[in-house]
Amino acid sequence: MLRSEGGTVVGARFVRLAAVGVALALSGESRADGPVDLPSAFRRAFDGVDACVAIRDVAPGAGSAVSDEAICGRRLPPCGTFELPATVIAIDRGVVPDASAPVKRNLPLQDDPSGGVSLREAFQRPIPWVYEEVARRIGSAAFDKALAGMRYGNAEVGGPVERIGTGDRSNGLTLSAPEQVEFLARLKRGELPTSSESQARTVEIMPVAKSGEASVAWKTGVCDSTGWVVGWVDRPQRSSVIFATAAHGADQKPEDLLARTRKLLAELALAPAE
Repeated sequence: MLRSEGGTVVGARFVRLAAVGVALALSGESRADGPVDLPSAFRRAFDGVDACVAIRDVAPGAGSAVSDEAICGRRLPPCGTFELPATVIAIDRGVVPDASAPVKRNLPLQDDPSGGVSLREAFQRPIPWVYEEVARRIGSAAFDKALAGMRYGNAEVGGPVERIGTGDRSNGLTLSAPEQVEFLARLKRGELPTSSESQARTVEIMPVAKSGEASVAWKTGVCDSTGWVVGWVDRPQRSSVIFATAAHGADQKPEDLLARTRKLLAELALAPAE
């Protein structure tokens, strides 16, 4: 069971890569120059960056491997990655019928597309005002209940509903990298306390890149000196692997964090090198 101590999550789920090698399907896999461990691979991919990564198999009960227990225990605002639970909640509550339905601002601005913008488009580009509008329609009370049911971080709305997860409130929504991968694993398995349709449609809108036989899906987010890359690797005849990279510091660049995360996945033989 995870618990929070001074903004840091601690608990038995923090385990080294060796403890979850079978669950991660890493046993027997190595680079040409020999086996590789997560902390060493992480240092090569993230040299000079205040960051951490958590990785776990999608299977129920799998532990999370982390690059550094203390750093990965920090809870940070989810930034743009909050659009994942927000999409699930919006579809589950009928705020939008599906991820392709257009959303229009309640008080349109001159430059808004006349036909609106779908959650799919807003998620992938991104277009923040679409999710701000959806958040207002969902409301704080519904978010409180849904986030608690999902066990999403500290499940705190904290302030204006359209600013959830942006890090501009001291009492706002935060979560750790291990909590991210736990949430994503339950989403990928369709085990959140929402409709199966809402979860399946959310999984479908993740950007995906083919890398050899593997498919890497990801979502980035940057806000308040925090950067995230979260997602999963699907591989033929093997279970999916879930990952979350969390970085802290000024001038976070999502493209750089994504490139570093892809390099790490290649180092761990979870996806081919680009």
